[in-house]
Amino acid sequence: MSRRTERWAAKASAAICLRAAVRRSSFCVSLAALLLPAASCGHKPPEAQALRTCVDRWNQGNMVGWGPGPANVAFRRPNAKEHSRIELSSRRLCIVATPAGDGTWTCVLSSTGAYWCPPLHEATGPRLPENATLDRRGVLELDSPLKGTHPAPPLAWQRYPRVDAYIHPWTSSGKLRPGLRFKGEGRGRCFIAAETARSAVSCLYPSGGRNDACFPQRRPWRRGDLAACPFGPGSTTFTRWVITQGSDPPILALWGRVGDISLGELPIEVEAEYGSEPKNGYRLHGNRVFIAYDQGRVSEIRLPAPYYRTKNGLGVGSRIPLGPCHRTSTNRCEHRWHGFVWNAWVREKPCSCWVKVGRGPRSLPATVHNFRKPWFFIDVRHGRVSGFYFALKFVD
Repeated sequence: MSRRTERWAAKASAAICLRAAVRRSSFCVSLAALLLPAASCGHKPPEAQALRTCVDRWNQGNMVGWGPGPANVAFRRPNAKEHSRIELSSRRLCIVATPAGDGTWTCVLSSTGAYWCPPLHEATGPRLPENATLDRRGVLELDSPLKGTHPAPPLAWQRYPRVDAYIHPWTSSGKLRPGLRFKGEGRGRCFIAAETARSAVSCLYPSGGRNDACFPQRRPWRRGDLAACPFGPGSTTFTRWVITQGSDPPILALWGRVGDISLGELPIEVEAEYGSEPKNGYRLHGNRVFIAYDQGRVSEIRLPAPYYRTKNGLGVGSRIPLGPCHRTSTNRCEHRWHGFVWNAWVREKPCSCWVKVGRGPRSLPATVHNFRKPWFFIDVRHGRVSGFYFALKFVD
């Protein structure tokens, strides 16, 4: 190794302290492990290898919550806006910047070799020229491949299952994975938040502080269950968290929401709260809730459980009055209720259900021409609601 390269590697291996103001926590970023492979190459350009390592470390973290779209990836000093918004040091480090309105979100490589990304609020950096692309699974690829570089070797924490650079700490039987440990305790309610890691939940301290990436021991969780909250991305140390309020609220929205499951959601968002769907649907509150997916989104929800209710108390077991008859342009009698039409779908015989097609205030015609629109069914048996079926598109 040349003297010049040795001096560069020594300078690059200095610790960089990053304080995330929005998370009220601090951690240090060390680039020694990141950059020494580049220095050891001797004749290889250190800058190219450092950039290659920045890309590899991102992909090793399984950053599924950050695509698809363009990106800027660089081994560089933070710019003025990044420095002020998330108080980064002025030293060079791996930064992946993704579009956020008129600016970018700034993800920074931490001392564990995992990327820390800011909560998804306002932009943390300015617009930057694009030099890479993220696919729908968050895989990062440079627009111009780097020649003469080698892959970054895997790190010890990467043997664990992980999403968005956070380790999934629990086994299928609800035990902490070997090699992981608890340090400290927390207590408070936990909830799904759009700005946290997709596979994790946020948990609130009674004092108002917040832990943004926690993993419940089971899903949905109940009061008194445990969660594990890592000290940061790639960390094998967790806070032992006692959850004080159960999940799966008894919410029913006739536009396509049941509990914390909504039409159009990503599977990973559903699994964050409910876990992987069993073969015969989720068993919730003595009944089963069935979910179907199409093109990576929740496309169908089927619900027979009386636990879930609308704001007005409608649910399985309720009665819906037929009300007056409304004459259509063809002089056909229609019974309407909150945009739904009674027996609007007829095949061999009337469906014995309320039907609404589309998301407007009134139903579109329940015909094959509207099969690609959202459809919402309220099934009725013996005069009472027996179930709900919501679909992004209807195929009969």
